[in-house]
Amino acid sequence: MFCVCIACGSHERMIAEMKRLKEDNVGLAELRLDILRKEPDFLRIIKSPRPPVIVTARRPSEGGLWKESEEKRLRLLRTAIIEGVEYVDLELDVAVNIPRFGKTKRIISYHNLTETPDLYKIREEILKADPDIIKIAVMPKSIMDVFRMLDFMKDVNKPGEKIKTVGISMSECGAMTRILANKFGAPYAYSSFSEKREIAPGMLYYKDLRDLYRFDDINAETQVYGVVADPIRHSLSPLIHNASFKEHKLNKVYLPFRVAPEDLTDFVDNFEKIDLCGLSVTIPHKVAILKSLTNIGPAVKEIDACNTVIFSEGKRIGFNTDYMAAILSIQSAMGLATDQKGPLHGKRALVLGAGGAGKALAYGLKEKGASVIVSDGREEAAHELAAYLECEWREWAGREKEKVDILVNCTPIGMYPNLDQCPVDGSILRPGMVVFDSVYNPEFTWLIRQAAEKGCTIVPGMEMFVGQAALQFKLFTGEKASIDLMRKLVKAALSAVHEPEDD
Repeated sequence: MFCVCIACGSHERMIAEMKRLKEDNVGLAELRLDILRKEPDFLRIIKSPRPPVIVTARRPSEGGLWKESEEKRLRLLRTAIIEGVEYVDLELDVAVNIPRFGKTKRIISYHNLTETPDLYKIREEILKADPDIIKIAVMPKSIMDVFRMLDFMKDVNKPGEKIKTVGISMSECGAMTRILANKFGAPYAYSSFSEKREIAPGMLYYKDLRDLYRFDDINAETQVYGVVADPIRHSLSPLIHNASFKEHKLNKVYLPFRVAPEDLTDFVDNFEKIDLCGLSVTIPHKVAILKSLTNIGPAVKEIDACNTVIFSEGKRIGFNTDYMAAILSIQSAMGLATDQKGPLHGKRALVLGAGGAGKALAYGLKEKGASVIVSDGREEAAHELAAYLECEWREWAGREKEKVDILVNCTPIGMYPNLDQCPVDGSILRPGMVVFDSVYNPEFTWLIRQAAEKGCTIVPGMEMFVGQAALQFKLFTGEKASIDLMRKLVKAALSAVHEPEDD
């Protein structure tokens, strides 16, 4: 079960949101009375149509906004108990002053906004205060604090444990403690009513928790997959992989893992703690993750970058699906067979960008027989890549002088929100040239639009993004993903970027 936090400034809005959650068959809501701008009219609120609720009024020291006296706050909580609400949330230090009464169940909570202290010691103190449910929300300083919370939850929420514990690492890197709450035996997880409101760090929108991650279907046997990056917030990978898991009726879930570079090794070393079976790897970890792998495929060795990891029988096996997806999409657009070794023999290709994507594309083009030139605004990076792959390089200022058959953009130039930027002058584009852009947001960049007008064969970045995801899905599951489903979901997500959110 998940709980939706209602945290708004007006009584009218709080009542309307409770009604909406009831109509949406949400099983539990938390009423954050400390957020109300006026003194809470509790009877007006509680007598309105609503789902079962947790009543709380949080102080600033616990991340709340209560501005009135402590006496008024305690009186409000006692009133909630007298009125027989389903749950009341009491902090550990005040629970001893508010005795149990009637049918209202007691959630006794501890919040620490700065660190993750001794979780077992806190739980022992809360147990002395007569709880029905224990809530511990703390701030992690590293990924190891998050794993420590998950280990703790698994231990204290064993089957048969009478008093269950909600454990939360309050940060984006701790979002897994919320999404995987069912897997670790927690009685429920907290979520937000609106995408626009960040009530607590790492809290997810309830419709995402319910529909995207299929929260209610997660259990102890659910296998975990995800994408590791920093930042991670706008990744579309959870959208397409979770939809594909659902389509194939698989007990798997795909999470966004925000992991700082200094935490990457610890994250990979502890993969078994969350039953992590597969991982997509993106910026800035594609190279750094190599040192944590036990086995790598030939392409990873040549490209020196990994975007996919499979965890199997203690092994960590690295693959690169970026280059395969990009080359397959280029060959397909050119009408060439995709199973030939050198179908691009005799073609001259210019790759813009010497980062991870540029390296993957340059390697793939060269492997298929093309003569490759690389160019980057960082000339040293272009020179190093050309030396590594034994191909040519050009200064960035001279990139437009090259007459090529294939132009590949692996820079972020033209990516949202810089929609009017282009990595080359449109005058160098000519009919018959193949133009590939790794940027997929927007779907049709200024480069791709100009290329289409000039009669070029175009390959938008969405084809690479969807293609590499489909190849990953095959590695993850052994089953074939629906390219059409993935493409449809990505297009819908990108078209919704500028639309107003429903609040």
